[in-house]
Amino acid sequence: QIRKMGKALSRLFGGYRSQNQPPLSHLDNTSAENTLRVKTQRKGKAGKVPKTGDMVRCHYVGKLEDGAIFDSSRDRGRPISFVIGIGSVIRAWDEGVARMCLGERASIVAPPEYAYGEKGTGSVPPNATLYFDVELLQIGDETASGSCTIT
Repeated sequence: QIRKMGKALSRLFGGYRSQNQPPLSHLDNTSAENTLRVKTQRKGKAGKVPKTGDMVRCHYVGKLEDGAIFDSSRDRGRPISFVIGIGSVIRAWDEGVARMCLGERASIVAPPEYAYGEKGTGSVPPNATLYFDVELLQIGDETASGSCTIT
């Protein structure tokens, strides 16, 4: 029965695909190694998540697999700002930050296909999995207060 239900759901929803999503065949072979992972470290405001087109502001620390920091807005003392969903940042940021609530702090693990891929960039080698500590500080005009609503 579960198989029948799965086929029915697939027929019902199978035709819809976002431009940024991998083909459905990719989902069949998904493993932890090639999947974007977002793990909450500190919860934020429940229900307040960025949508495509929203300007967001985040603090982050980016590390390589060996723990070496390759970039950090915290060290610079300047958060990064970008618009969600327009491709101005790596895919891990567009998709990962879109899963976060305002004020949330999360770990994002970005396999190469969600980061810089086969080419790498700067101090990021080709085919590198990247590890980010990200804090979502602002969505549009709304900022996270010093004490987030814990949900």
